[in-house]
Amino acid sequence: MHNLNLEELVAYFFHAQEGLEQGYQPVDFVRLIEDLGLESANALRHEIVGQLAGGRRLQVIQAELAA
Repeated sequence: MHNLNLEELVAYFFHAQEGLEQGYQPVDFVRLIEDLGLESANALRHEIVGQLAGGRRLQVIQAELAA
């Protein structure tokens, strides 16, 4: 799997949350990626998208992955 740059990864996460009532803005994903680091966010992107699809709050995902 090839790594995405920051803009691509933000778009990937942003579009993966479609259908959520309380959608997050791209800046929310920029913060998440900056906190995790680009390499880690790329490595975990499938898990992050799965959690978003399951309705997990971004702050919870961020806290769990940063620990």
